[in-house]
Order: sequence, then C-alpha cells, then structure tokens
Amino acid sequence: MVFLRSKIVKNESYSYLVKSKWDSKRKTSQQETIKYLGKTTDVTLEDIPDEYRNEPNIVSFLSSNKNLDIKKNEKYIMKTRKNMRKFLIAGDLKNAISIYTNYTKQSSIGKFYDEILRQVMYDIGELWNKKKLDVGDEHVASNTALHLIEKIGTKPKTKNKGKTILICTPEGEYHAIPCFMIETYLLLNGYNVINLAPSAPSNSIVNHIKERKPDLILISVTLKDHINSCNRLIKNIQKFKAPIIVGGQALQDENTLDNVKTFNNIGMFELTKMIKEEIY
Repeated sequence: MVFLRSKIVKNESYSYLVKSKWDSKRKTSQQETIKYLGKTTDVTLEDIPDEYRNEPNIVSFLSSNKNLDIKKNEKYIMKTRKNMRKFLIAGDLKNAISIYTNYTKQSSIGKFYDEILRQVMYDIGELWNKKKLDVGDEHVASNTALHLIEKIGTKPKTKNKGKTILICTPEGEYHAIPCFMIETYLLLNGYNVINLAPSAPSNSIVNHIKERKPDLILISVTLKDHINSCNRLIKNIQKFKAPIIVGGQALQDENTLDNVKTFNNIGMFELTKMIKEEIY
C-alpha cells in the first residue's frame, strides 16, 4: 500500500510518499519512504512517480486537498511546461505523451493546449530567436510536438456537427503547429476540418473554398511580416459566403486586418465559441 505521510515542522506540514511493507519475521507492517515531497500545500501530481499516481490513497489526497487545484496550480503548470520543453527538445515523444496523459487526467485537452503546449512552443521559438537554441534542436522540438498532436488526434470524437472549417496560413507563413492544434481540437469536437497549412498558395486556397464550400475559414498568422500577405489572402476570399476569422501571435499588438473577426491569445474553448457564433 502506498500513501502520503505528513510531518509538522515549525507549524508547517511536509509530506513523504511512503510504502507499507509486511515484515514476515516481525509479523508487522513496516513503512519505507519512497520520496520526500516537500511542503504539503505544494504537492502536485507531477511530484508523484508515475507508477504510484493511480493509487487510491494518492488520488484521494490530491482531489480532497483544497490547496491543490491541479488545473490552476501555477507551480504545477510551470513544472509541466519545463518538463515538456525538455522532452520536446530531446525528441522524447514517449515522455511528452506521458506528460499530456497525466495532465489531461485532471484537465481537458483544450487546457493542455492553452496552458502547456502553446506556451512551450512559444518559449522554444524565443530561445531560437535569441540564438540560445540550435536550429536542429528547434526542428526536433517542432517535429516531436507534431507527433504529439497527431497522437492526441486519435482520441474518440464527439458526434459530427456537419460543419466544415477550412484552416490555412498566408503564403510564406510556415508556422503550422497552431493550425494542427486547432485542427485536432475541432475534429475531437465534431467538426470536419480541411487543413491547408502551412503556406498554401492563394489560388490553391481559393480553389479549395470553391470545391469544398466550408462553413468558415480560419487563417493563422504568426509573424508580423506576413500581415500584408494575410490581407491579400482575405481580399481574394471575401467574395465567398463563408465567414473569416483570423488569429495568431502576429495580432498581439495591433490589428491591421480589414473587415474580419480576429483573435489573439484566447483559449480553445473561447475559439470554438467564436466559431459557433459565426456559423450557427
């Protein structure tokens, strides 16, 4: 049996992960300390070794302790981001999947994208921009993130809504990971998705809109250098009836786009709410 044992030191509670073992000679149980966990109020799921996280006593402790709101605990989120960044840069898909699996036991896929993966990929991009990360390491991290997103996309989907979303980027915009995150999230929530990212030529996007007649067009633009290209794309596709939504990091400081709905730094749930408002 595995459980948490607390010890009070100077009015502060500290916790240990303990295993109870039967001593056949003494015919009694003995306690063996597995790991020191630190302050009880700071303990999170990430502090518990993988093999013990589903133990009933551990699950009960984490769910009943009011100080441990796993979804909002900043320490837990920061530690999870740090580990995810390390595993992505190392190309360690197995451990990246493990982090995702453990995080979504306490939270949703949308929250994992919003709170963990999106921020981690931004941090990796900043490290590369500041020449603190080799371009090869950045490529490994991006490719591992794409494999992780692909794995997430294999989860069972909800009932199909009969609505189709076309996702694309302006020509020249090669940052596609946001598009793939949005694609999997929408697919899991019952939408049909046509993903043309990254950097499909404008005429190709126009042809797909003509042939597939999507209910909404979603454009992702990460770099400000591609705002002008994005405006040209918008002008080419505004003749179609489908509403257009544009979002991405490039819109962080200002909106220089014409006659379209825009978003920046909103969560997956908020984005799907915006999509529903446009197509229903």
